[in-house]
Amino acid sequence: MPFLNLCTTLKLKKEKLHMLKFKKIAVVGIGLIGASMAAALKESDSEIEITAVDRSAESIKKAEKLGIIDQGFTEIKNHLSACDLIFIAVPVAAIASVIRKIRDGSQKKQLLIDLGSTKKEIMQQAAEILAGTAKIFIGGHPMAGSHKSGLDWHQADLFKEAPFILTPWIQADKSSLELSEALKGSGIEVELLNKLRDLIEKTGARVHIISAEEHDRCTAYLSHLPHLLSSALVNLSSEKDFTDDFLQLSGSGYRDMTRIAGSSPELWQDIIISNRGNIAELIANYINELKELQLIIENNEKNKILNFLANAAEIKNKSREKRGGNNELSS
Repeated sequence: MPFLNLCTTLKLKKEKLHMLKFKKIAVVGIGLIGASMAAALKESDSEIEITAVDRSAESIKKAEKLGIIDQGFTEIKNHLSACDLIFIAVPVAAIASVIRKIRDGSQKKQLLIDLGSTKKEIMQQAAEILAGTAKIFIGGHPMAGSHKSGLDWHQADLFKEAPFILTPWIQADKSSLELSEALKGSGIEVELLNKLRDLIEKTGARVHIISAEEHDRCTAYLSHLPHLLSSALVNLSSEKDFTDDFLQLSGSGYRDMTRIAGSSPELWQDIIISNRGNIAELIANYINELKELQLIIENNEKNKILNFLANAAEIKNKSREKRGGNNELSS
């Protein structure tokens, strides 16, 4: 091949590769998750231009000073019209309002990803709000976080080795289909979804693509019920006549079990309400499990108590081996 033709071919391939990248990205909400996403994206590719929106002007200034965003605003208006991809990192109850503002701010084709902890209800709302527009919505949920919140606690490596769930469709029965078949009628192209997956994987996360229904059912087990159990134990402790001296006797078991109870009540109220069906069913099952345990303890059935504990230990240890160690993650 002549040298000129070879150079042209290489240039075209490079340009094509560059076109596959999201160049201008927005993050709405720069608390722990939003700021960590901005920082992770900047660290993965310094050429990405990141615009942020947050109601706190102080947070915007701080994020600009830290270099995790290029520019920021305190309202959406038309400030996001140049962005190809928009991450929505606000409380679950506020996501629909943000989607409406983005819709009204620009007619441009844009990909919207929320980072909330529930998916089905949000995706249904997004479908209604964005009907008849060129905008595309995909549900997202990084299974990483902390009981602490706010920009000051952000981490560029927050998503490394953490599951990052994408829900391009709602119905659970679509997950058995080929990706192209499952996406039919959604307006989402396989190439676009793969482009998004590649971007997220560059933050170190492990991407999983499932339905919104599956997501909500799984996170009820993995995240939402554990949070309620943690809060219930703390509330139970306070109802008893325990002194501060008594709580100072607590070891890692109580501390680990109750750590997440310190998270934002308002944030978790929204999460629980938006997944209330799955959570209520799971609580009923959990109560039945506790009642059976209570009975064998009262009856002093030592073998059954041992079997109960041994079964849980075996399941947990197998799960840990599959995940490659003690990589316990928050949602």
